[in-house]
Amino acid sequence: MTRPDAQEPDPGTWLLNKTDARERALTGQIEQTLVDIDGMTAHLGELHEAIEHLRITRKTLLSLAEEPGPCPS
Repeated sequence: MTRPDAQEPDPGTWLLNKTDARERALTGQIEQTLVDIDGMTAHLGELHEAIEHLRITRKTLLSLAEEPGPCPS
């Protein structure tokens, strides 16, 4: 219930306030999503580096295995 002496905001002001609040909320979500993307991008880079190291290791081991000579005991 509204007090008789209180003025209700006009519909235009009310809508603009709601729009501003929604814009702030969406901006916050965008900023958080960008932080999340940066973190995932960094993690993806680490995973690519780890798999590349494994591939290099495999290639090195296969190369060593093909070399002539006795296998160490």
